Amino acid sequence: MNARLQASEAFTARLLAASRDAIQVLTLDGTVQWRCEDGRATTADQSGTGTPWATSWATSWPDPTDRVAADLALAAARAGRTGRFRAASGPAEAPRWWDVVVSAIQGADGTPERLLAVSRDVTEAYRAEEQQALLMQEMAHRVKNTLALVQAVAAQTLRSATSLEAATEAFNGRLMALADAHDVLIRGAWAEADLAAVVAGAMAPHLDGVPDRCTATGPAVALGPRAVLTLSLMVHELATNAAKYGALSSPAGRVAIAWEVVGGPRAVLHLRWRESGGPLVAPPARGGFGSRLIERSLVHSFGGRVALLFPPEGAVMELEAPLAALQDGTA
Repeated sequence: MNARLQASEAFTARLLAASRDAIQVLTLDGTVQWRCEDGRATTADQSGTGTPWATSWATSWPDPTDRVAADLALAAARAGRTGRFRAASGPAEAPRWWDVVVSAIQGADGTPERLLAVSRDVTEAYRAEEQQALLMQEMAHRVKNTLALVQAVAAQTLRSATSLEAATEAFNGRLMALADAHDVLIRGAWAEADLAAVVAGAMAPHLDGVPDRCTATGPAVALGPRAVLTLSLMVHELATNAAKYGALSSPAGRVAIAWEVVGGPRAVLHLRWRESGGPLVAPPARGGFGSRLIERSLVHSFGGRVALLFPPEGAVMELEAPLAALQDGTA
């Protein structure tokens, strides 16, 4: 019998040592009677054998709300129910989160004889929940921003269109440009996108598969989400105008897009759009949505400078903007 008892105790000890949980046995008044060997290191709880379980959290679980939750869990266990709460321990800059369950150990007569407190480290799950909530808030914010942008594009398109058919065509093209920009952002987890990818995505629908119709050269430049959407619309408008009236309306026409970053801590992006090989160009009689987007949105949103030139050999657009503003969206 002694051998069987010793074997049972050894098995129980190994079972407890293998558990991910910190396990403590308490008296009915909440005093720690027994704890698994790794309990102190696992929970950062300073309650040793013979000390009050809940009040010892004054140092390791300092939130008063958590101590109230611990007292309520003890009361529930004494009444034969299960008490449960979640609390943090450790330094405020890097806390660990614990899911704590307190239940009754029934005596021979079926009434609570002692209490069992089991604490499980749920830090990773807690952080995942926080991240998910943050992502949902960020998604809601982005959806609102995108809808506001679509609303502005629709209003400007209808205001400057000469007919319903022209408005429909222009609006559909601008929506597709926004969709392409969103695809580029999604590949970058919506945090940033490379300027070359933005240009390639905005130009792709306008090139008709003709090789070397458009060249894009420049260093790798990461852009923030707002700049990606604005620059995608800008390039789309330039390409649409080029397809209707400029270089892309002629088989021999070409578009060259080049950019560079100059300066040190206050770096500035210089981007140049140049058309060639198309019909002779004349300045437009009035500015449309595209020119307003280019001249106003970029300047107001990013603190940059834009120049639209119309020499006879082909339209030219020159842009300068602080790189920091293009990356975080604040001028």
